[in-house]
Amino acid sequence: MLCLLLLTGCAATRNVQQREASTARVWAPAMRSAEAKNTYRVCLRAAGRDLTGICVAKRVGDEWRGSLVNEFGAKAFDFVTTARRGTLLHVFPMMDRWYIRRTVAADLHFLFEVDNAEATFARRVERSERGDTIVATCGRWHLTATLHDSTVTLVNTRRNIVYELRRMAETDDGSDE
Repeated sequence: MLCLLLLTGCAATRNVQQREASTARVWAPAMRSAEAKNTYRVCLRAAGRDLTGICVAKRVGDEWRGSLVNEFGAKAFDFVTTARRGTLLHVFPMMDRWYIRRTVAADLHFLFEVDNAEATFARRVERSERGDTIVATCGRWHLTATLHDSTVTLVNTRRNIVYELRRMAETDDGSDE
């Protein structure tokens, strides 16, 4: 009995935040179009380094296809995501390592397919909402979408990689700012 009291007295506690469970979609229509190309400012942070640039993505059939280009116009990589997996293509030589390709491909798969009910991880995603912010977590991924500024932030907690995408507004002539 005394042992039981000691064990329960030393139990770790968790700080539980008040959030309501939600079925809200992370990618609101104002943040992503299934018909047109989508352009985002991107900041990818990993191992104390930043890769900033532009991501252009478009829905083609059942897959998302896109490219990440840095500020100087050099293509970092192309990607394709489906409900089953993500793949990187034409990877910049500095990033062309199997473990980098696998991690970034899996992260982009979660990022672009989080609202897809047929995705391999769909049943494990926990969603919550607070105001205009939607949070989706699944294993190593923590995704936050803020509707008022059209920002989506994905954190890979296992590898400490942060992806921040901010939708670029379209101008009157149909081009992106």
